[in-house]
Amino acid sequence: MFIEPEELKTAIQEYTLGQITTDDVVIRSAILMAIQEATSYLNGRYDCVVVFNATGEDRNALVLEHCKSIAVWYIIRLSNADLLFDKAKIYYDNAIDWFKQVAGVGASGKSIAADLPVKKKDGKVVLKIRFGSNRKFKHSFDD
Repeated sequence: MFIEPEELKTAIQEYTLGQITTDDVVIRSAILMAIQEATSYLNGRYDCVVVFNATGEDRNALVLEHCKSIAVWYIIRLSNADLLFDKAKIYYDNAIDWFKQVAGVGASGKSIAADLPVKKKDGKVVLKIRFGSNRKFKHSFDD
């Protein structure tokens, strides 16, 4: 698995996690949802199979940390603590904003290049290029 439940200790205090849930199924489910959400942003440009099958030091540290933040968000929404909720929401929003920028769909319209393997098909890089123009603008003085 891309993230092991024990690794969430770097994103949430162990006692806090224990107070919210001791169910390993809930924690693993939150991790899987976080990975799936991250995949939905990265899948258009990056090889998510390679990204999320990486283990240990081969994992991208930023993707790992942002996925942990998203997983913590899914766990904390089970709790009643408003302070935890607000803080987790900020981290969740930051993670989603980063994934949107990497995917090239951020609110700023700017894309950032992540150090991730790009999609390939038959050994060639798969790129999606969007192009076009505005509608033709006509001046009409015939009135």
